[in-house]
Amino acid sequence: MAPESAPKLEFAVSVLDQLACPACFGALSLEESRLACAVCRRMYPIVDGIPVLIVERAEAAGKIS
Repeated sequence: MAPESAPKLEFAVSVLDQLACPACFGALSLEESRLACAVCRRMYPIVDGIPVLIVERAEAAGKIS
């Protein structure tokens, strides 16, 4: 019997207006698979559909990993 693959979880864009950057409280927007702060330009990853809004886990704008 073939193993079932886990369903891929996606970020619900409908909650985006309820989120803010934890570093500067700026507005966030969805860019590729990350949330970007319009003010400080930090980029927050989205893991399994859940935004990781931890300042220490953010990337600087322009840094692509």
